[in-house]
Amino acid sequence: MSLAKSDGTTLEQHISDCLTVFDLIKESLPLLPEIAQLKNFWMLLFSAVYLHDFGKVHKEFQKLLNKQDNHWANQRHEVYSIPFVDKLNLKAKDIVLIKKSILAHHKFFDELKERLKDKDTLNFEYHNLWKTKLKYHPEDFIQNLKINIPPKEITKLFFDFEKIVIKANFRDISSIKKIKVSEAEHPLKHIINNEIFSTDKAEYWQHLLLWGALKLCDHYGSANINRIYNLQKEQFDFLEKFRKKLKKQKQDFYSHQKQCSVKRGHCILIAPTGSGKTESALLWLKNQLKNKQGRTFYVLPYTASINAMHKRLSKSIAKEKKKYSLSYIGMQHGKLLQYINSYFEDYSYDYQRIKKINEYFNKMIVPLKIVTPFQILKYMYGVKNFEIGFVQLAGAKLIFDEIHAYDVTTFAQIIVMLKFLNERLKCQFMIMTATLPSFLIKEIQEILGVNDIVKADKQLLNINRHKIVLKKGNIFDRLPDIITALALNKKIIIVCNTVNNAQNVYARLKKSVDTKSMILIHGRFNGIDRVIKEQLLFDDNVKILIGTQAIEVSIDIDYDLMFTEPAPFDALIQRMGRINRKGAKKPCSIIISREGGTFDGKIYDIDIINRTISILENVNLINENEVQILLDKIYPNWTKLQKKEYDDTKNLFEQALESLQPYYKNKENEEAFYEKFTNIQVLPVCFYNKYKKMLESFNYIKAEELLVSIHKSVYAFLKNKDIPQIYIERVTIIKKNEKIINHSVILARCKYDSEIGMTYDYEEEQTDNFI
Repeated sequence: MSLAKSDGTTLEQHISDCLTVFDLIKESLPLLPEIAQLKNFWMLLFSAVYLHDFGKVHKEFQKLLNKQDNHWANQRHEVYSIPFVDKLNLKAKDIVLIKKSILAHHKFFDELKERLKDKDTLNFEYHNLWKTKLKYHPEDFIQNLKINIPPKEITKLFFDFEKIVIKANFRDISSIKKIKVSEAEHPLKHIINNEIFSTDKAEYWQHLLLWGALKLCDHYGSANINRIYNLQKEQFDFLEKFRKKLKKQKQDFYSHQKQCSVKRGHCILIAPTGSGKTESALLWLKNQLKNKQGRTFYVLPYTASINAMHKRLSKSIAKEKKKYSLSYIGMQHGKLLQYINSYFEDYSYDYQRIKKINEYFNKMIVPLKIVTPFQILKYMYGVKNFEIGFVQLAGAKLIFDEIHAYDVTTFAQIIVMLKFLNERLKCQFMIMTATLPSFLIKEIQEILGVNDIVKADKQLLNINRHKIVLKKGNIFDRLPDIITALALNKKIIIVCNTVNNAQNVYARLKKSVDTKSMILIHGRFNGIDRVIKEQLLFDDNVKILIGTQAIEVSIDIDYDLMFTEPAPFDALIQRMGRINRKGAKKPCSIIISREGGTFDGKIYDIDIINRTISILENVNLINENEVQILLDKIYPNWTKLQKKEYDDTKNLFEQALESLQPYYKNKENEEAFYEKFTNIQVLPVCFYNKYKKMLESFNYIKAEELLVSIHKSVYAFLKNKDIPQIYIERVTIIKKNEKIINHSVILARCKYDSEIGMTYDYEEEQTDNFI
């Protein structure tokens, strides 16, 4: 029996593994046929999965896998699978669908065409290079079919196929009467054409989703995935237990939570911080899953909020089956897919690598994934394997929490994404916010066709949790007041608009305050230190939390007093949400400095900050019922500049979406997507050896957690200094005399300290001081 992998996995076994995955995604993604408008979608996918690697029986390819001398000539095995698709008793249109999906399951069409040599070139090379060595040119497709494809193996594969087809309840679609493949021109000549599909046509989705689903089966099969979990009723049992606990206290779910629990389809919820929006979302999700399965994506803006939500949901949803907690709740890691997919371009698999890949996939195939919007947006820009992303989004349920937290450009992209996923992939949305201007709420309503908004009861809103206190000077002028409040045993949050100011506040307070009672959180920590600090937030010994915007959202903490730099009203409301969260205390003071930092204008619109301060001059207590009124005064509509940016972004994004084509690489769109990121991941030089060792052990997730995010303007500043502090280092890992990783990382010659994070102070390389 022919091999499928160099690790000894047979072709028969690999096909079986892929068909196992086929059964799993058929259960997990039941809306695929409906979305593709293809009634026999599953039968076509089944056939494509079975036949996709037939070309691996090629004698020279087998020599390659067995590490023997060969004349494979760096060809593509999938090309030799194509002729056997004609043996299926299917319509010509379905045959083409299967052929194209198989042909592109590793390489894009444009990449494959680059390999194709014309007849004159083959003749020339044969007479000058191969005539004395072989009876044929190694890249002569017809001759290869005649000489290197063993008829007996193909015959057996088709006999087995007929048996499996019957078991799978598909009609007889194979024909083994004439196994010998007739002469035909090269598949790249008659299959690849310049056909352009429109996203509003059924053909587009038939090609895209069959192609993506085949790749999904192949990748998961290669990773030995034999189980994909789905959210079931028991994962939501904690909600009923929570309700029973409330009833014992003569309470119940809030009215807005009950409304969400019976809502079918899209839902928009407006409720204040601390009013149980997460429980509302899960009640909504439970009701949607009564209909049909589909993956769930919980979308949040910041890493800190994603980490906190992951911990929270792991304790609740996965608690009923604790041993499987990692199989139900996951987080999307930005670069993880890149590492995994590069693995599948190589035939040289070994057991340890398979084991690691299996672990990584298990972190990705969970039924509920917590992500940033960019992890979904990227598919719409055609990044590599976007077709797999669309398959996973088919019939998905997406919960957008803290939708207010995005800038104009990102919000415009999200609006386009909502429309696209709603109309094309039958996704369902839960949109939640505490602070969103009315004109933006209407925009979302129109896109999703939602007439009724779920709102918190007026009784719940009729509370005064916060007292506004405006103070002259800047945040550093407040340090004596902070020390005084600490002596009164107050739990204090200090919010700065920039990392530098937060670090400086920490450094100054450190002279007077025990560091064990203080935590500093911002975006310039690596992932490892950030998780540790987020866990310490709930330590009773911590009395002062210093941070940036990272603490504004989805961190379930409740402090007594806040000192903050000036910011737009919606940002201030989110910051206040960490103070007197449940409203159980008397109104707690929010002390706002009138003066901000030097670089605040790079983060916020100064005019909006000034408008916020002007309106707050006449506000003493913040009543939750009045928040929307104040918000609409500050944000009545887009400014002219914002409106232009919003419209331009929408138009460009819609064009990018329309330009996506099955089987082809979308390089321009992909580059445009990555250009939109304002932050760049760098590795402080002190971690270089540790990073390299993690790559050597295939621990990509841990390696990624050593990286630190900096703004691209800071990146340019550090790179262009007289003594550059930014440079690119190529990491090449060699194991058992086999080159397995050729990876680039951006190194930063910047000091890093686990207490204060990365600064821009110069740090010389010292790569020999790690164990």
